[in-house]
Amino acid sequence: MSFLPKRIPSITFWLPSLILLVFASTAPAGSWEHSFFAGTQYPLKVTYLQGEQPGPTVMVQGGIQGDESSGYITAQLLSRSTVLRGNLIVLPRANVPSINLCKRQINVDMNRRFDQNYNRFYEDRVARVIRFLLNQADAFIHLHEGSGFYNPTYVDNLRNPKRYGQSIIVDTLVYNKIDLARTVNSVLDELNDNIDASDYKFKLFNTRTFDQGTSYPEMRKSLTCYALAEHNIPAMAVEVSKSITQIGWKVRQQLTATRMLLHRLGVELTPPEFTDEDVQAYARTGVEVQVNGRTLGRDGVINLAPGTTLAVKPVSSGSSEFSPELALFASDRPGVNLISARRMVLEPFSELELRSDGRKVAEAKVRWTGKLPSAPGDDTPVFVCWLNGNPVFVRDGETLHAVLGDQLILEGMWGSDLKEVINLKGFVAIPWANNGQDLGWEIILDPDNFMAKYALASDRPGATRFRVARETPGAPEANFYVDIRPRTVLALRLGDRHGQNLLVPFIAGGSYRLPEGEYVFESAWSNGPDDKLLATAGDRPIDEGQSFTVEYSRPLELTVRQATTFGDIGTMTFTAGGLASRETPGLR
Repeated sequence: MSFLPKRIPSITFWLPSLILLVFASTAPAGSWEHSFFAGTQYPLKVTYLQGEQPGPTVMVQGGIQGDESSGYITAQLLSRSTVLRGNLIVLPRANVPSINLCKRQINVDMNRRFDQNYNRFYEDRVARVIRFLLNQADAFIHLHEGSGFYNPTYVDNLRNPKRYGQSIIVDTLVYNKIDLARTVNSVLDELNDNIDASDYKFKLFNTRTFDQGTSYPEMRKSLTCYALAEHNIPAMAVEVSKSITQIGWKVRQQLTATRMLLHRLGVELTPPEFTDEDVQAYARTGVEVQVNGRTLGRDGVINLAPGTTLAVKPVSSGSSEFSPELALFASDRPGVNLISARRMVLEPFSELELRSDGRKVAEAKVRWTGKLPSAPGDDTPVFVCWLNGNPVFVRDGETLHAVLGDQLILEGMWGSDLKEVINLKGFVAIPWANNGQDLGWEIILDPDNFMAKYALASDRPGATRFRVARETPGAPEANFYVDIRPRTVLALRLGDRHGQNLLVPFIAGGSYRLPEGEYVFESAWSNGPDDKLLATAGDRPIDEGQSFTVEYSRPLELTVRQATTFGDIGTMTFTAGGLASRETPGLR
């Protein structure tokens, strides 16, 4: 498998009813799937589909707002298509936490985080990857589901300029010779011919994003605006209406509109076969999860003992065509997905609920037996935490050592029968309700995400320290500290075609010469867990065990990033030469 350099900008021909994109090079060879932020609460699954014939690369995304189910179902079906010409990059579910809760947003509206590189919430980390992937696309289509029915003039409460449903949205009619209006209107003529109900026909919705007097200034922060203004590529959104209750019909119309746009952008595909009944039933079909060896929902009760560590195992994730996201919630921590977060039960809760793409599919009452083991005999308060999925017990006054990008979950106090409140000072779990309670939430240890005024001096070189405080009413005061050191990459371990291992010292900004050929990326060594690092070769993520090619004519840039934040740690350039050798910055 080889990696090609970033595509040469396309030459665009504008014909009366379509866009034809012609390329000097194509995107990376081969189809692949990758899950960014794997093992976190906000996984981002991406599918790259290479066509049988060369052509442009179009990125299609759904699920940036979790209450718009048509968008992520349509995108998921697209990710299972056969591409005949061109290439597709599909992000079916851009915002998994909001899908799990069927909410538009969790912390902030992710579709309003593209006017700058924010670094505050998980939404900003996901947006960082979306920008990275968009860099290799030649056009972008965003799939949404809006309220009511868009109409350029006011008709009634459901049909007016402030409604978005049943429209194809553009930020402007023409942008730098990109004639979005001509393309969309040609699709509307064809699409609406097959829609009998006049109220359900689609309309062109021009938000006039770049006009000083636009009625939609918030669109300047949107992803379509970013794609158009920063990448100079065609970008549009296909909105179906939440007011239409036939979900199967909406998905089929959205898929049809998207295929028509893709055709005009130079991509041809065949989607999988499905029925309206399939769309209605997929989330509840073949979904099963076990908790501590018991199937959830089978008899309606799960027996647990205080202090138990929950072992959650998805047994069946449903239809591969629809691939729903599963989430298991405890009643006292709604929004914390136990499938991807460890939990030691120090405080009782009443029930467990399994959701599939946000729909409740099973539940169980919790029956408690026994009592929590006593605290240590010396009465020293002991905090219970999870660090990168491993249990950690920290005594009052001690320091927990961590590395930037590590995952921390505060579980509670060992042996306590109180309703504990534990506060990592400087971290805000819920921005709209900052009550100091940080128990149970996934905390990505990144000082840039914390309030700087709470940072403390550390005796460890380069570390930033934060205090974790017990703030439980009526309980003795107790604290511990978290030292966060920068993550340092020491070396890259590669394998060659002869099965020999090669250890390459990692120097950000440096170069390394290798004999021309194919190499396997085996691991990146650092001062923290290997699974908290991600490598990208050019514009493509590269997992452990995958290969890349070094050629004389094509230097390869390999970047190491934080797996939980997608933060850039450093880039090395591999060039083809004779024997392996290192070139340090400034000495080349």
